[in-house]
Amino acid sequence: MYLELNNISFSYPGSGALLFSNLSLSFAEGWTVIAGANGSGKSTLASIASGIIKPDSGCVRKSGDVILCPQVFEGLSPEDWSDIFSGDNHIGMLKSTLAITDEMIEREDTLSGGEKKRLQLLAALSHSPGILILDEPTNHLDVYSKDLIVKALGTFDGIGIIVSHDRAFSSALSERTVLLERDAEGFVTVEDIPLALAEALSESERRRKAGRSAYDGILAKISTEHIIAARLGEKSREKQKSLSKKGIGSKDHDAKAKIDGARLSGKDASLDGAMRNHMSRSMQLEGKLKSMNKPLMRKEGLTLIGDMYVPDLSFPETTIHIGQYALSVPSLSIKAGSHIAITGINGGGKTLFIKALHEYWIKQGKGDYILYIPQEFSDEDKKSLLSSFSSLEDEEKGAVLSDMFRMGSNPSSFYSSSVSPSPGELKKLALALSRRDGRTVLLMDEPTNHLDIVSMRILEKMLRDDGRQMTIILVSHDEVFLSSCTDIRWRIERNGNKGRLIC
Repeated sequence: MYLELNNISFSYPGSGALLFSNLSLSFAEGWTVIAGANGSGKSTLASIASGIIKPDSGCVRKSGDVILCPQVFEGLSPEDWSDIFSGDNHIGMLKSTLAITDEMIEREDTLSGGEKKRLQLLAALSHSPGILILDEPTNHLDVYSKDLIVKALGTFDGIGIIVSHDRAFSSALSERTVLLERDAEGFVTVEDIPLALAEALSESERRRKAGRSAYDGILAKISTEHIIAARLGEKSREKQKSLSKKGIGSKDHDAKAKIDGARLSGKDASLDGAMRNHMSRSMQLEGKLKSMNKPLMRKEGLTLIGDMYVPDLSFPETTIHIGQYALSVPSLSIKAGSHIAITGINGGGKTLFIKALHEYWIKQGKGDYILYIPQEFSDEDKKSLLSSFSSLEDEEKGAVLSDMFRMGSNPSSFYSSSVSPSPGELKKLALALSRRDGRTVLLMDEPTNHLDIVSMRILEKMLRDDGRQMTIILVSHDEVFLSSCTDIRWRIERNGNKGRLIC
């Protein structure tokens, strides 16, 4: 089996700028991860590889059937139903691996997000494709669903492509990563690195730093050659001036003879020759520099607080109810500067709990210290954030946008009323504004949702290094993220209509 993209060029309709230019990639059996910032063309590349989008030029060559699983599951097709209920032993094993029952399939519209994603994968694998392409297969999934999907995908022996920013999930399947990066002109550069996603990101950063060091080194050599050439030129001019007969008396034959002797020795010519040599080396270096792409090293991350007050916090023993579900919470004491992760399967009440913390501390008069960033922003939340931003003076707006850029954002949507900021941009805006409000306790529900891999790694570093004085409480299924920026674990376990927080 094979899948080859040969000299692919593509631009979006109505756009004069190329997204891909003469891009060539080949895929063999096994899994490859495609990652990059939002807008870098990951989903577009997947669609070109699957044949859904036709390139402007170049060709896609493949063997075997191709199935693309989009981010949003649109339901089972008649062909899916036929293959799933074919009675094939392989399908039965897949159902078991993915924990999908016939009863669940028959009520597909009422399934949870994780169940729908597993059903989508069951349908795709039931067709036994030669090439399987998955676009963000683990978005919003808990660890349980991710583990089931990894086991199922581990049985696939064709060509697999995953568009994902989930480092733990990606690393469980693949040792090859294709990183996409879109520059200021909209053109995408591609790095094909034979490493798992987390290691590939580190390798890409190392290459960028090395490339920038080499670029800056050549710039320094060019500057040195110019300085030396200028000094030699100045000495040559001084020499020429000293060899001039102007001002020497017509009868001063000895002085004129000395000047003639110096001219005949060619000492002044040697200075000019040395100067030309250095100018020539400078031109060679400039030619080399033009052939290199200048690696841009943007400033990333920001200190979330300075010397502001961080309060100790507490929470009383209680039972939190929603419908028939009851979540038992023990008495909690949280020291200032704690970094806490809250984990558990979906439906256990993690969001319910973190909202309860927020509401209780507001009632205790701690609201001015707390920034709560929900998993999803309501229309009211969005309106409040944008209003806070709009009310700033121009200088403060510029500082906020600069902060957002350092968090991996291109905040152009905040300059235009016709473009609505994405949920990821709103999270960054909330963080940037909080720096000016004295918020030193950060509650975040699924902080990596809606963030691309670039923004995610910057946020991770900010919380780990630049926010170490803050109290941080995170709800997340991203194990790599939590391991990096938290050191205390709380887990919610559920059994039927009862749950409990284990500290």
